[in-house]
Amino acid sequence: MVILKGATVSRGEITTGIPCSATLKKIERDMQISLHTFLALCLVISTTACGGGSGAIGLNSAGTTTPGSNATILAAGATFTMPANAAVWVPAGTTVSSSNGNVITINGSNNTVNTQAGAVVSVPISATGPANNFIATSQSTTENVSTSPLRVSVLAGSATTNSNPVDGTGSSAILWGGGHMVVDASGNIIISDRGSLKKVTQAGVVTTIAPGYQPADWEGIAIDPAGNIYGSGGTMSSSTPVIWGTAIYKFTTAGTQQNLFMNWETSSSNPSLGFGDLATDSKGNLFFLDGTNNRIVKFTSSGTWSVFAGNGASGNLSGIGKSSSAAQSIISGLAIDGNDNLFVNSAGLIQKIAIDETISVITNKLSIDSGAMAIDRFGNIYVVGFQKLYRISGNGIVTSYPFSNTTDHIASMVTDKDGNLYAATRGMGAQIFKISF
Repeated sequence: MVILKGATVSRGEITTGIPCSATLKKIERDMQISLHTFLALCLVISTTACGGGSGAIGLNSAGTTTPGSNATILAAGATFTMPANAAVWVPAGTTVSSSNGNVITINGSNNTVNTQAGAVVSVPISATGPANNFIATSQSTTENVSTSPLRVSVLAGSATTNSNPVDGTGSSAILWGGGHMVVDASGNIIISDRGSLKKVTQAGVVTTIAPGYQPADWEGIAIDPAGNIYGSGGTMSSSTPVIWGTAIYKFTTAGTQQNLFMNWETSSSNPSLGFGDLATDSKGNLFFLDGTNNRIVKFTSSGTWSVFAGNGASGNLSGIGKSSSAAQSIISGLAIDGNDNLFVNSAGLIQKIAIDETISVITNKLSIDSGAMAIDRFGNIYVVGFQKLYRISGNGIVTSYPFSNTTDHIASMVTDKDGNLYAATRGMGAQIFKISF
């Protein structure tokens, strides 16, 4: 169940300012989803409802609201600020403006819009048709809708440049982008950037703490309570034919590097080994998202490794441990909570892997734009949608927040102890965003 911050239309066609045909081609190509799901996705930024449908659309923000006979009918020229638990009937042409800036225009008939208290409903003087579109602020008792807009700032990086990384402050720092992130005990962001490790302070100062490929290739990274940084990365032999491999490294608080698991996996044909999320638990174990082989690998502090989940086949996990997989989709993101439970983003299906390796579904499949995910100390999970961010509570309630601050791809996310979310991008530029809820 998805909650869209602002307003949703649950009946009729929905279009955006982006031509639907172009949007549909992108979504069908990248996500291979149905038209039914696509129509729900089109309500991302400012949207228009082109009514006439009779079935419920897939994205329902505020629970099911049944149009009632006690709803107020708004006439042409009326403007009404919606209080909590209210409902109105309006004609086509009406606009609904939510407090977070979302605006929808209702066209056609028999549309149902669920919005939040404080939304302003405006009926143009020219809207003289039948008032047969329903707007309500009554919510399902099992769901919550946030009324606070996101607070977003750019810590570091350029919106237009992403080559030849250069240390600096704020927008003068040039990042390559596309790496991973962790947060240390002081609130500094540690990022992997083109094989290097960099530190980004809360003031946006970027410094290199381990140069790229000298000798380690830092890609997926994790950090332990003591501040030691762990990384996964690729290796390449100097022999012919070339043998590709992957390794696990440790960068200590003293600034020294240790090779923990060198070439634990090798291939003569796949140079993508070593690319994936890395997480550490309270016991010092590391978990690597081996997306190339559709599995999660566990590395212990005693120097052993084993497959923790996934049998190598592409599919959503279910059941117990490495024997569980169904050929549907691959694992694209990994995070761990304070109780050592792992969470995976399996192409939009969010699943939990408990310590005993039991796997359970947290949410039904979301429409995602990235495999990036993060989890905060309160147990909220964060996933990236199309121009929006999902926040998923521990009991599976999903809140969607419009996020149009960048059109670049969000490659990774992380949270700090205060619940702030950080997102790293790569596209036209490469930036680190700080997001507060």
